[in-house]
Amino acid sequence: MENNNTIRNIEVEVTLKGGQVHACILPSNSPLLHELYVALAHGDRPDPPQPGILLQLPLQGGTAAVSFLSTSLVSVTTKPAVLIQPQQGAAASQNSPVALKPPAYFRIDDFLTPDENSKLLEYALANEENFEGSSVITDKQRRPNPQFRKSRVLFSIHKMKWRQVFINRIKLHLPQIASALGEENFQFDDNEVQLTASNDGDFFKRHADSDRNSAEVSGRIITFVYYFHQTPKPYAGGDLLLYSEDASRPAYDSGSNVIAIAPQNNCLVAFASHLLHEVDMVRCPSGKFTDSRFTINGWLRREVS
Repeated sequence: MENNNTIRNIEVEVTLKGGQVHACILPSNSPLLHELYVALAHGDRPDPPQPGILLQLPLQGGTAAVSFLSTSLVSVTTKPAVLIQPQQGAAASQNSPVALKPPAYFRIDDFLTPDENSKLLEYALANEENFEGSSVITDKQRRPNPQFRKSRVLFSIHKMKWRQVFINRIKLHLPQIASALGEENFQFDDNEVQLTASNDGDFFKRHADSDRNSAEVSGRIITFVYYFHQTPKPYAGGDLLLYSEDASRPAYDSGSNVIAIAPQNNCLVAFASHLLHEVDMVRCPSGKFTDSRFTINGWLRREVS
């Protein structure tokens, strides 16, 4: 897809099976726009690697939405054009498709007790003024980059009792988590925890949480994400997209294997920190902080012998 640092508004028209046509306007860096191309790339495969995922297109300026399975998508028309750059050697890869291993993850429902879940939400709402704009690590520094990541973060939770609550609970599940991720006998002696609030238009583009070239994050082995929010859920989107481990393929490549995990209250998802993933754009019509998609994000570092 186009590699352009300038964000533009794109008029998008999607055609679904049965002839239904829906139109909206999306920013050119929208993760949803990428998802539409992912859906198109997988749609003509006789044996897709996974069932269709649910996509939601905002209508009427975000006051309404249409939801549909990715497998029902027929075409996407954009104005101005959103161009997909051809990959060198793409024809050869189509003639010799390689089966990619689906991304591994471990999910735990009802991770906290109902009382803990409720009190954690109360804590997040009571600390609204202490949240700050999210950042990304570049050149050994943390810097805001709203074109790559947009959300609000409460770093001070790292010093609160909630950090120990999560670490103690994760230790109970660690043998199952480590086994599912191919990290048998994994033990950790260091961890990071932060609280993130994502509201209307927030997202996090495709990235990995560990990088061997960065001392700050190179030791991360396991990432965990815990979801909590008001019920019923007052927002849409915000899915966690996990990609297959072939980093050479772009997200919209038909050879890419992606799993979408929808946020569910009191659910924790763990996966390998080196795995490419992203957070799909959140749609929160009210725009109220209380209606945000809240997560506890954490990283476990291997025990040093």
